[in-house]
Amino acid sequence: MRWNKGDHLSLVGTNPRELSTAFSRLLPATAVVPGGREGISYDIHMFCAGAVSIIASSYEGDLTVRFPGLADKNMVIIPLAGSALITVGKRQMLSEGDRGVIADGLLENQIRINGLRKHLCLRISNRELIRRLAVRLNSPIRERLDFAPEIDLSGGAGLGLARLAAMMHSGLADGTLRKSPVALGNLSDAVIELLIEAVPHAYSHELCRSVEPPLPRHVKRAIDYMHANISRVITLDEIADACGVSARTLQGGFREFRMTTPIAYLQHLRLDAARKELLLGELDASVKAVARKWGFAHMGRFSAQYRDRFGEFPSHTIRKIGGGAFDGDK
Repeated sequence: MRWNKGDHLSLVGTNPRELSTAFSRLLPATAVVPGGREGISYDIHMFCAGAVSIIASSYEGDLTVRFPGLADKNMVIIPLAGSALITVGKRQMLSEGDRGVIADGLLENQIRINGLRKHLCLRISNRELIRRLAVRLNSPIRERLDFAPEIDLSGGAGLGLARLAAMMHSGLADGTLRKSPVALGNLSDAVIELLIEAVPHAYSHELCRSVEPPLPRHVKRAIDYMHANISRVITLDEIADACGVSARTLQGGFREFRMTTPIAYLQHLRLDAARKELLLGELDASVKAVARKWGFAHMGRFSAQYRDRFGEFPSHTIRKIGGGAFDGDK
């Protein structure tokens, strides 16, 4: 491992122990575990640019990289070649093609690679994200941002984020952006603002209320319809009919302007509503009652989805605030 001129870190080699040691200097307790007798190789270049760093990684072989969940960073992983199985907290996701992943550095993360793998990784200060969001909302941020972990890079803001990452990497690698700190700062700002505005997180709804984005009419109608029917079982076709468009058009609108599907967006709204009620700590609240109120009929599925989104079971939320009746959710 060596720090080059211009805050450029290079890691090139074939020894997993050396890679573990190098990673651990950046984040203690990071481990690289080879998966077989075949050798591995890696070629990694990290460029630091204030609140945003970009890492270009190339691996070959069978290996697992385990991160302990001690970094106050969010990582946007953009695949360039090959595939990787990425675990964020308790959730596993396949990253390949146009399927990106956002990893919360405060959760335990793992990247499993077998074969050739290349990706770009945007490493963004969570503290800076919170600061900017607090300014936008004009109120303090008390909970974690909890970005939706999967991101569609095929179009809309996801594609824009991937292009910004490629532009930043290219400009830092050839030195162009180092000669223009204003341009580098503007590019870093664009990455942060796009992430805050376009990727669903715990404060997305408040941000929408604060500054209404230029949504197509059918997407806005769909969101309004979801809010009006949040506790009722509704289908994609029903939402599309209410908006006067086809289901395919509605899917495309949500992919482009909300970087998710309509049903996933509805699920996030319901989970957020359930969490807010559990956090109120009403004495007669129970997990089962809250789940049913917000449209979740299957307790096991609700509990798993809640944990995936917030990193804890609903019963733990009630225990944490010291109120409510626990009726079991695991």
